[in-house]
Amino acid sequence: MEEFPISIGNKRRGRASSIAVNILLVVLVIIILLELTFFSRFKRFYVVGDSMYPTLTGADYYYNSSGERVINSGGDYVYADTAAQPNRFDIVVITTDNGRGGETTIIKRAIAFGGETVELKSGVLYIDGQLIDEPYAVYNDPDNEYNTYGPAAVPEGCVFVLGDNRNVSIDSRDHYGMIDIDDVVGIVEEWSLNMRWLITPFSSFFDFTLPGIFSGCGS
Repeated sequence: MEEFPISIGNKRRGRASSIAVNILLVVLVIIILLELTFFSRFKRFYVVGDSMYPTLTGADYYYNSSGERVINSGGDYVYADTAAQPNRFDIVVITTDNGRGGETTIIKRAIAFGGETVELKSGVLYIDGQLIDEPYAVYNDPDNEYNTYGPAAVPEGCVFVLGDNRNVSIDSRDHYGMIDIDDVVGIVEEWSLNMRWLITPFSSFFDFTLPGIFSGCGS
């Protein structure tokens, strides 16, 4: 009877391939677990409108004949930490009443908190009478009456928010008023701002999804 010798080399190659497959599976499981952990805490938002410019670039939009807002492309994507508590000057994502019986998501900067008094004098910010430097508020025309406000006391449990583009931002000065701290759904982390050059094109071109499926943070 003819004999077929066993190849030791083939056994070794088979064992090496099996080890490589197992390592790959372990790596994939670790990546999936890390992603699940990350997305359980961080939520992605699509910036709409000019209220945070130039800190954040928002997408253009228009209203159709039915009064619905239609969003064009071009805005930044950012990640917000849904477990963090806001501090002064944090960029916050807020879900609040839109004035039409529904809710809207906006993105602003936290300026003052409960128990503090806030005032704008020709665009210059004062908190409890102390002048506050705001290098991020580039578009802040002192001759614009909209940039004079208060003084106003912030109620306990609330936060006063402003857009960095003071000339056009709809914020706590008018429509939205003082924001309930419980309506803050996330804090935009510094790493997210610094990584916009990567996050925005990846989200726009490689997710194969439209910006409309994400929460749009408007003016």
